[in-house]
Amino acid sequence: MTDLLHPSGPITPGLSQSGGRNYDYTKTYSPDKPGEGAKENARVWNVYLDEAENYDMDMIQGFRNIIDGLLVFAALFSAVVTTFVAQTSQALQPDNSQIMVSLLIETNQLLRAAGNQTSINAVHPASLGPESRTYTSIDVWVNGLFFISLALSLSTALLSVLAKQWIQVCSPH
Repeated sequence: MTDLLHPSGPITPGLSQSGGRNYDYTKTYSPDKPGEGAKENARVWNVYLDEAENYDMDMIQGFRNIIDGLLVFAALFSAVVTTFVAQTSQALQPDNSQIMVSLLIETNQLLRAAGNQTSINAVHPASLGPESRTYTSIDVWVNGLFFISLALSLSTALLSVLAKQWIQVCSPH
C-alpha cells in the first residue's frame, strides 16, 4: 500500500504537506550518499528543519491571531466597564441634596421651636449631616468589582501587547 491515509486525502511517501502546501522533498534535496544518512548535513535533517520552520510559523501565526482577538475583546470590555464605573462611582459621592434637605428640616424645626417658645432640646437632630455617608455597602461592592474587572481587563490588554511584541521580536521573519 503506497498511499497513506491522511485527513486531507491520500499522500505518498516523500511528498510532504505542510501549512497547506505540497512539496516533494526528494526533488528539493539531493539523496544522501550511502552511509551518510545520519551525518550532520543529511537530507533528513534538512527536511526536518523545513518542516519545523513551517510548523513554527503556523503556530506563531495562530498565536498572533489569538492575541489579536484577545486585544479586541479586552478593549471592548474595558470600554463597557469604564462606562459602568463612570456611572456607578457617582453613588459613592455624598448626596448633597439629601443632606441639605435634612439640615433645612432641622433648621425649620429649630425656628418653629424658637417661635413657639418650646425647648430647643425637644427638636430632633438632622438624620444626615455633612459627614454622613449616603451610599450602601452594595454600592461599595459593585464599584469594587467593576474596578477590579477594569484593572484585570487593562492588565490583559497590556500583557497581550507585550506578548505580541515578544512574538514579533523572537519570530524569524
